[in-house]
Amino acid sequence: MSAPRVLLYTKPGCHLCDDMRDLVRAVLRDSGVVVAERNIALDLDEYDRYKHDIPVLMIDGLEVARHRITEAALMAALSDAKPAIGGGASSA
Repeated sequence: MSAPRVLLYTKPGCHLCDDMRDLVRAVLRDSGVVVAERNIALDLDEYDRYKHDIPVLMIDGLEVARHRITEAALMAALSDAKPAIGGGASSA
């Protein structure tokens, strides 16, 4: 099973971006999951799409948060991503 792909849309000077980046890094520390960042100021399409909504957190191509996320919500989103990567959820 591979690790989830995590992407954070940000821009310089965004305190909400800094807060989400810090939380995501803290939660994923020592997990082996790489967090990619995209500066929306460097891409006109991304800027138009997200200029009023950053930060935006994507996991495996699915948006899981805009503006803020709690540690519990992030953990749940990461947990939800793992079965999809592994081929489906296990039955209880």
